[in-house]
Amino acid sequence: MQFSRRKLLRILAASSASIVVSSGLQGCLFDRNVSSDVAFNHGVASGDPLTDRVILWTRVTPKNPMPVTVNWEVATDVEFNYLVNSGSTNVDEQSDYTLKVDVIGLEPGTTYYYRFTVNGLTSPVGQTKTLSENPEKVKFAVFSCANYPAGFFHVYKEAAKSADMFDAVLHLGDYIYEYDKDDYPEAGTGEAINRVHQPIHECVTLADYRQRYAQYHTDPDLAELHAKVPFICIWDDHEIANDSYADGAENHTVEIEGDFSERKLAAIQAWYEWLPVRTPKVEEDKIKTYRKFEFGSLLSLMLLDTRVIGRDQQLSYLDYFDEEGNLTQPDLLMSDLQNSDRGLLGGEQLLWLETALLDSKSRGVAWQVFGQQVLMARIYIPSSFLRFDPVTGRPDPLNFLTYYEVFVAYQILAKSVVNQLIADGLIESYIAQIEGYELLGQAEQGFVLSELLKLENPDLYDTLFSALSFDEQEAILENGYLLNPQINIKVPYNLDAWDGYDFERESVLNVAKSVGANLVVLSGDSHNSWCNYVTNKEDVKIAIEFGTGSVSSPGLEKDMQIPGGYEAFIENSIVSFVKSVEYCNSSQRGYLTVEFTADEVVSEWYLIEREAEKNPIYPEFELSKRISVSINDKIITNS
Repeated sequence: MQFSRRKLLRILAASSASIVVSSGLQGCLFDRNVSSDVAFNHGVASGDPLTDRVILWTRVTPKNPMPVTVNWEVATDVEFNYLVNSGSTNVDEQSDYTLKVDVIGLEPGTTYYYRFTVNGLTSPVGQTKTLSENPEKVKFAVFSCANYPAGFFHVYKEAAKSADMFDAVLHLGDYIYEYDKDDYPEAGTGEAINRVHQPIHECVTLADYRQRYAQYHTDPDLAELHAKVPFICIWDDHEIANDSYADGAENHTVEIEGDFSERKLAAIQAWYEWLPVRTPKVEEDKIKTYRKFEFGSLLSLMLLDTRVIGRDQQLSYLDYFDEEGNLTQPDLLMSDLQNSDRGLLGGEQLLWLETALLDSKSRGVAWQVFGQQVLMARIYIPSSFLRFDPVTGRPDPLNFLTYYEVFVAYQILAKSVVNQLIADGLIESYIAQIEGYELLGQAEQGFVLSELLKLENPDLYDTLFSALSFDEQEAILENGYLLNPQINIKVPYNLDAWDGYDFERESVLNVAKSVGANLVVLSGDSHNSWCNYVTNKEDVKIAIEFGTGSVSSPGLEKDMQIPGGYEAFIENSIVSFVKSVEYCNSSQRGYLTVEFTADEVVSEWYLIEREAEKNPIYPEFELSKRISVSINDKIITNS
């Protein structure tokens, strides 16, 4: 959807009024006569760092609605003896009393301290840094999906303890949630932990979104991290409405919430006001938040907008499953996934991305990195997993267990089959008879080899089958068809992710492959932790994907109704079933760190125990997983 010029100018006039470009020092600005007419209730923040500039942010809360003069100082020392920048400006209701200063003329790779004052009242002191011109290493802390009533933001506090290690925080979206108090039952209302959303109704108007951002900014753990390290932010869907796309959202009903374009305009304005992001360049009828950050010859960070600019409406499984939850139109589903008219990025952003990839490689940059929202890897699962209970309208958790029992039984049988075929010198001839064998997952390979042996040598098959236990034989006889890839075909786990936009994903991957990109994809949105290979249709590995878990939002443990104690079973099963997945955590909140050098990228996931986000007591964090990938072979290695 495009914005009209009139609406666009209205946004910019309102949201950029409090943005000031500051290039040097002014005279003494700090009034030491402290006033009680104002407060700094929402902390300070910095963001969008470059080699010579950074955005500084704060918000003033006045007792009375009137313009307020805000002063700022930037120094190279925490005592502010060595000032490098200062200035003042007015803020008022038009910008919701938020202020952003784009401080320019700074030195590369340098730490700075900053503060604001109003009538002698001084804000907390913030610490920020500029990007280095040609760093030997770059380290990010990566976050997404912070739901205020779902739990405490312990994850932000943990990262703040190591803030000096990070060049920047990457926040990949869902910085806030728009729901009303009762619209996200899996997350909870927040009443039990005194974290009920404000306003309690769903955010629709500019005033609603402003109040919701204000509430989040009062969280002490988020405020602490903001004050210690610059943020690089991109939005996801909940900054507007759940499962949003260019012209609407799953969580938007025109008859109730009104015109979607008006709601989106309000949400976008609040986003610019309340986050330390640089005002984007503006072209006719468009606002673009996709942008890139260059870290010398080490990496190019490309932030993508997979929500607002170009996304077509998501496909719905209701159009392909019958009333009993069975997939009845697989051919139509696969055809729709390949529809070249459906996009996720939009034509202009796609062209920009292709140019950015080519430019990065042509300049000899080592790594090309996407910072974006939804999972890019092919997370295809057997369609039987999605067979839903007609009573609840949700997938039955028993679907997974039934498949697992057959999977295990066939693994045992297939091992015997393969060993026998190897011993007889027949394994290569059997594989040669199976079209597309190399594209199948391990389970399907075992199934088709066993079925082929049954056809060609039934006596040998019967001998091997009879060696199985009674339960294993029963599982295969009753549900063995579940491993038949022609009957129980694999389908995308999440149609809201890149899996639902296969044609455009293939276009991006083809470009990355053609330019020889060393591509790493950083993803959020799913509420779970992932490490995946990103492959094209030919199963060629094009990229490595690291997915961060959520700050507080519930994940697969709620979606799949995973009982306590069964998490590892589910996670190991997903890794076994889904060819592209190398690591998955299904139930713990946390964050991801990613460190790049010229030779490798190392990722670490720091997580808390399941449900620990519900407890106000600060929990223990554990290093759940550490993975390294060499730039030479692109192989995921546990380290």
